[in-house]
Amino acid sequence: MKLWFFFFLLFPCMGFAQVKPLAFIIEINDRSIHVLSPEKKNNMFSVIVENKSLSDQVGKFVVGNKIIKFISVKTGRTESIEIENKTSSTVVFIPVSPASQEVPLNFGKKAYEIPSKE
Repeated sequence: MKLWFFFFLLFPCMGFAQVKPLAFIIEINDRSIHVLSPEKKNNMFSVIVENKSLSDQVGKFVVGNKIIKFISVKTGRTESIEIENKTSSTVVFIPVSPASQEVPLNFGKKAYEIPSKE
C-alpha cells in the first residue's frame, strides 16, 4: 500500500521534467531545424549539430559579418564545436549546403524550431 501511494505522488512530477542542456543542440531534419539552448549566456559555449536529414550538411557560424567557424556533418552523424563570442551580437548558424533558414543561437529560449525555407 505504501509503495503504491509513493508511486502515485511521484509519477505526476516526472511529467514536468525539462531538459536543461549546457550546450546548444541543433537537430537538422529534412523540413525543419530544432534547437535546444542553454539557460545562461556564456562567452565560451559548445554547439552540437545532429544531422537527421537525408543529405550531408555544410554550415557556418557567423557573428555580424564575421565568419567564426565552418562545420560539415554527414547524414546520421553528430559533430560538436566550441565557440567563443565576447561581443553582444548573436551567433547565427547558417546552413550552406543544402541552403536553409538562418538559425540564431539565443540563450535562455529553451527549445525552438526553424521551419524550412520555402
